[in-house]
Amino acid sequence: MMTMWGTVDVKLLLLLALLTNQSISLSLENGKTYKYSYETTIYFNELNTPKVKQTQKDVGFRLTAELEVTPVFHASETQLLRLQITKASVSSASRSGLERNLMVLLKYPVYFELNGGSGVVGTIYGADSDSTFCSNLKKGVISLFQLRDSDGERQEIDVSGECDTTYMVSGNSVTKTKQNCKNLEIAGQFSNPNKMFGVTVTSTSIAKYQTGDGVIGSVSGMERHIVVLNAKPGVSTVVTSTQKLNLLSSIGGSKTVTASTVEEAVENINQAKGYKLGPMLIGSGSEIQHCIENCEKPIDVLGKVKDSLSSDKLSTAESGRAFLRLLRSFRGTGKNTIEEVLTSSDSYYIVPQLIDVAVAAQTPDSHNAMMDLVSFTTEGATEYQERLLLALAYTTHPDTAVLQYFLDMMVKPLPSERLHETVVLALGALVHTYCQDISRCGNQVIADYTKTVRDGLRACKDENCKLRYIRSMGNSGLTDFGSDLIEAAETSSSPMISISAIQAFRRFSEGSLTKNQKAALSRMFHQNNRHYDSSVRIAAADVLLRNKPSIAEVRNIMMSAVGDQKNHETSTYIIKRLVDLSETDSYIRSLFKQILSDPSLNNYVVFAQQGKSSAFSSYLMATREMNSSYGLYQENSGTGVMKRSAMVVDMASKFTKQPLLTFGLYAEGLAALLGDAEEGAEDAEATAGMTLTLMDVLLPSVEFFRGSGELMSAVWNAPSDPVSALQGNLLLQDHAQKFHLSNGLVVDLEVLGVASIDMSGSVSISLWYKTSQSLIKNSGALVVEGSMRLDSRVLKAGINMYAESEASIDFKTDVEFSEMPFKMCLRMSRPDVSFSQTVEKYERSKKIKKRYRAKQRRISSSPGVSYLINKKNSIQCTLIDLN
Repeated sequence: MMTMWGTVDVKLLLLLALLTNQSISLSLENGKTYKYSYETTIYFNELNTPKVKQTQKDVGFRLTAELEVTPVFHASETQLLRLQITKASVSSASRSGLERNLMVLLKYPVYFELNGGSGVVGTIYGADSDSTFCSNLKKGVISLFQLRDSDGERQEIDVSGECDTTYMVSGNSVTKTKQNCKNLEIAGQFSNPNKMFGVTVTSTSIAKYQTGDGVIGSVSGMERHIVVLNAKPGVSTVVTSTQKLNLLSSIGGSKTVTASTVEEAVENINQAKGYKLGPMLIGSGSEIQHCIENCEKPIDVLGKVKDSLSSDKLSTAESGRAFLRLLRSFRGTGKNTIEEVLTSSDSYYIVPQLIDVAVAAQTPDSHNAMMDLVSFTTEGATEYQERLLLALAYTTHPDTAVLQYFLDMMVKPLPSERLHETVVLALGALVHTYCQDISRCGNQVIADYTKTVRDGLRACKDENCKLRYIRSMGNSGLTDFGSDLIEAAETSSSPMISISAIQAFRRFSEGSLTKNQKAALSRMFHQNNRHYDSSVRIAAADVLLRNKPSIAEVRNIMMSAVGDQKNHETSTYIIKRLVDLSETDSYIRSLFKQILSDPSLNNYVVFAQQGKSSAFSSYLMATREMNSSYGLYQENSGTGVMKRSAMVVDMASKFTKQPLLTFGLYAEGLAALLGDAEEGAEDAEATAGMTLTLMDVLLPSVEFFRGSGELMSAVWNAPSDPVSALQGNLLLQDHAQKFHLSNGLVVDLEVLGVASIDMSGSVSISLWYKTSQSLIKNSGALVVEGSMRLDSRVLKAGINMYAESEASIDFKTDVEFSEMPFKMCLRMSRPDVSFSQTVEKYERSKKIKKRYRAKQRRISSSPGVSYLINKKNSIQCTLIDLN
């Protein structure tokens, strides 16, 4: 039974709880003016910098103000409030004592609706003649008045855009957290979907409130945006902003507006004031829409960088910097201006490099300019067309129109099969990038591409035709092609088609191979239904081993290799590949360890294979932030002649793994030419060629010769001086984003990176001495430039980051073929590598005459090294050196 005092206590508690909850709901009293002090800061710096030296300190600004908030109209739960800034100043973050008045904020008040029930800010009404800078800062203050009175989550639209907002209420205290803010302004923002070449942005925004009697007593908020370059996490920047709002006093006697609706109240204010109020979106807007200082016309930029873009400067940081400088000017200009640059006299010797820039710009104007100037229907040289398609394969944010344009081109007659192959392969790479945004992969253009490629493959009559469509499937990485690839691999009588179809699974994500596809690959390796070329079997085994095989699958692959000593080179390769994977893949290592507990598979007979085939991988370079590894794989025929070889270079960070380069050589029928062919391969035609996969995009293959006649021609015409096989400036990092801060200021982020590459080779053959020497030189430079800056005409502050490095890898081969088996020595080395990073911070303002700029440069280096290949290779090198 409840006593009277107990009943009173309960009622009192309920009343106190009700009053507590009501005190959080904002409802300012009509006729009163609430005076607040306000402070907001914005600081730029490197992440985790110690801030000991002057050059390490933050740059930016601190704004202080006094303001008045006055209810002028009230209807139901909606109030119309006037915000008037009465005092404002700005001071430097890096230099104490530099403070100036900011009178421009005082000129116009701003009005806004506030719903007391939901705590949501409605329409804002500002003076049409107020600047974007002033409006943004006032919206930053207004957004602080958007407040919920209970725990929970909701989507809110405020000065930062549409945000997922979480509230935690405890008495009169409220903590407001904003996440996943989507800017209302999205034009001109993009990123590279390739994680390795992208950036990671981490954002936090928290504000803590103290309220009482329906009024905000104080607010303390902090927001941070951290930007980290995935490929080099040490290159990182941060922008931090704070907001502080404190109630000073409230006074009565303020006038209100007589009206029946908010709209009528605003109209009455308009009639009484000498300016016109208009509705505004609550989201902040960009203040700078185009270049306003240190602006350069593209034609003027060309005059300054033309020498740096010459072919002999490719693979240098100088070429990369010139590429990025011209790229920025192309992105901000129109079609006619781009055409003017491409056709000027200064462009005569650097047209291929200008094509790189125009394609990388990825604007409708740059695309239209290129299509007007580069013809895909004219007979003759195709250098410019192929260069355009190479650059196109590495674009970072292709749009639907570009995809459709080249899809239409693919089904039209083209001057040469080589050009058609390049179009088909580039289109596959475009589709892969396009589909990294899952929402776009269901678009009609992807369905059209899939159908066109399938139809094209079915209509093909010859091997080369089939190969181009299969390789396009591989570049696209679309899992819908899985069954097509399996059918081509399993049923074709051509080893080249089967191998290409199996290797086309390289871009399939882990776990995307179906049971049926794995079973088909297993049938090919174990030759359950028919005989397959050894290279086909090895390719099938490689895909199985890279896709989380079961312990039974690995054991069966190993036992098959051990039991087939007739094909001892295949057995040698499989065993060495398993050992190599067990040293680099923790999953395979755990399975291999279990398998080797069986003595019948862990003995000398298993591991002492007699073949010379090899599979070996190790580190090119290892740092705290990133590892780069290389793999050298060689399969020999049963007679000891090289059948296939590949050099694979990958890079890996804590974020992801990225294939960089796969350089493959293939040779068929050479043993038959020498009268020492394997069984069943006596009639094989002598053929040799090269395949190149750059950043996981398969490029058009190169056939050196087909038949003994072309072989002799290749011998006599082999280039003893280096000849470039692939050159270009390829866009890697490409990120543009705006941060609409809670204080109303807008920050622009831009990150651009380029790989400047030159792959060349030379061959020297002596029929007299029966020796040959070859050199493959892979040279490249990486240049990354990033900036994070305040988007404002009044206040200018920010941080610029520059990072660059040059490197090369030499791959030399010496062969003596005076007697069988051949002696062959492989050598791989790289010279010293240095990495430089420059950080530049600055601040300046129209209100503060003195400018500030701080600059730091850091250089790290790694000494040159010669890489181990394997023990048998070292023995061969020793024998050749002795001769």
